[in-house]
Amino acid sequence: MSKFKRTIYLIYQIILAKILDGLLLFYQRRQAVPHLPEDPLEHPESIFILRNNDLGDLLIITPLLDALRKQFPQTKIVLGIGHWATEIVQHNPHISEIILINAPWFNRVIPQQKITDIFTYIFTSPEVAKLSQQKFTIGIDIFGSYWGAFLLLRAKIPYRLGVKGYAGGYQAMQQYVQYNEREQVGRSALRFAELLGVQDLPQCRPQLFLTSEEKAEGEKKWSEVATESQQRVIVAAGSGLEAKCWPLDYYIELVRELAQRDSLKIILIGGKGDILAAQKISSSAPNTINLVGKMTLRETFALTALSQLVLCNSSMMMHAAAAFSIPTLVLLGDSFASQAQHDDQWGYESCYHSLGKELGQRDKIYTPDEVLNYARYNQLLF
Repeated sequence: MSKFKRTIYLIYQIILAKILDGLLLFYQRRQAVPHLPEDPLEHPESIFILRNNDLGDLLIITPLLDALRKQFPQTKIVLGIGHWATEIVQHNPHISEIILINAPWFNRVIPQQKITDIFTYIFTSPEVAKLSQQKFTIGIDIFGSYWGAFLLLRAKIPYRLGVKGYAGGYQAMQQYVQYNEREQVGRSALRFAELLGVQDLPQCRPQLFLTSEEKAEGEKKWSEVATESQQRVIVAAGSGLEAKCWPLDYYIELVRELAQRDSLKIILIGGKGDILAAQKISSSAPNTINLVGKMTLRETFALTALSQLVLCNSSMMMHAAAAFSIPTLVLLGDSFASQAQHDDQWGYESCYHSLGKELGQRDKIYTPDEVLNYARYNQLLF
């Protein structure tokens, strides 16, 4: 993008923000939001949490649900998410209910996300109408945006929490979290719990709850393809955004090299959009097991929980692996200018490794040979 175009875009963004600020203030004054009950933070009857974003975005903030449930054991805690993410919180004991909020903003599932689409959804969608009937005491917009603020107001939620310094809307909130690009996203989400008085915070690591049947099925899949002495390795070469991905040619070369080791058994996993890439990888490494596009999210989680190493892009898979403390090597694509900043926002303190560019230190992504050397040196491979 040229300097002139960047300037025009910046001016557009400033003007749009001013307009949305005015509209939000006007709507806040006009909307008949119920009065706050006495001491709304002490014994809230209900809490609504909006997270209509992508899979990894939901998975990384699941510790917040744990924190709120421990603080408010009798409170109705309801999660508003897209239909695509429901498997992530299946069997989660910390939520009372899920409400589908297939909102057309800040996700890669719904294609139409123009301003007209957004306002049409907020003011005419049956999903939002159902939400407003619930009469929630507290509403949390974890992402923090103008659209989330409008939705919480439309739902007539009297006490609202949002984010300042990211995508707007904090003016309509009673409290807000300050956006910090160097703070891990899950930790930032836990700050909402702190605003509500929570002091005993859970570990900042995703939470997934598998049934004994799901675990048994995952073990069965592994035992059918791997011996007891083989290291169980998962490779997930897909991601929601191609620019985030480590190059496919690099994955092909890396997996071909790894598949020659009798001490490893490699399973490829991913969604239907990753099928073509997986076919190219498996055709060059016939010893791998290709399950891409053949499993549900729950089946993928069970397989991940019983693995011993995960190789993936910056994607939902690194959060799933973190939920079970599985050693993970995240291979960052060319769009990430700083490995350190990526890890500050999305990484974990243990069982987590990443390789990518770094400002002022390294201007190229890692090659397959460098990845192998790193894995050997850090004893990630048996």
